Amino acid sequence: MNVLLVIKLVAIICAILVLLLFFIYRKNNAEHSSYKLKLKTGFTGFIANVGDTFGIGSFASIIALRRIFRIMPDDASLIGTLNLQAMVTALAQTLIFLQFVEVDILTLMVSCVMITLGGMLSGFVAVNVSRDFIRKVMLAAFILTGIILLLSQLGVFPINGTSHGLTGYRLAIFAGFMFISGLLPAFGVGYYSLVQVFIFIVGASPIIAFPIMATASAFQMPATAVPFILKRKFYFKSALILMIAGTVGVFVAAPLITNVNAYYLKWILFVVILYNVIMLLKPTVLKK
Repeated sequence: MNVLLVIKLVAIICAILVLLLFFIYRKNNAEHSSYKLKLKTGFTGFIANVGDTFGIGSFASIIALRRIFRIMPDDASLIGTLNLQAMVTALAQTLIFLQFVEVDILTLMVSCVMITLGGMLSGFVAVNVSRDFIRKVMLAAFILTGIILLLSQLGVFPINGTSHGLTGYRLAIFAGFMFISGLLPAFGVGYYSLVQVFIFIVGASPIIAFPIMATASAFQMPATAVPFILKRKFYFKSALILMIAGTVGVFVAAPLITNVNAYYLKWILFVVILYNVIMLLKPTVLKK
């Protein structure tokens, strides 16, 4: 059987199993949202995942729009919701990118395994830590991402790779990097920009970042989401709306990728990251 087909089938099965758990553990009493709030949530999911498909991570965008629209106020439930919606949208991206973008199978499999291990570990840790700790982790990760992205845009990290995969010590370093990246979503921080920049640094073709990011997320997000589901730390209605609107955003954006200048998209991402850093520096952003 074709390896890519197996990867797709396993990703689909993982998503279905976690979605079943999601419905079983749904809250029946906590979330009351008006029609207007549902529209705002849907718009947030659509816009965030259009950007996510282009490599502008949905986490930073949703967090920014969430503050503007005043939706999903509880931070712990927000993070669980972020991982749940990303699980579905990442699966949609995976099915698209693996169909049209050539990527080395070994590099892809290493990415999926290592990032899933990181996600499994972090999910069980994040549900038991304080909100102040979550805020600090989010702040540190956003600052690091912003610095790396800025240096990349200024030409410090030249983007000139052509290979469709990694081998030897570069693959080993990438494996460790993906494990660390897998720790971030449990704390409300996406890793798309980090993965993109790192792939540029190690000399691979920038285009392989898309199937690698999407497929890794399709495996990692379910692993991270399970602890939040078991602890019932998620917004049921908002997660559903984000999943549906976000998936529509993926299918709208995917055909446009080859026509959009990635350079300008990264500057947009940098502005989003900067906004989140400023907001997280305010002591009242995440209340204990």
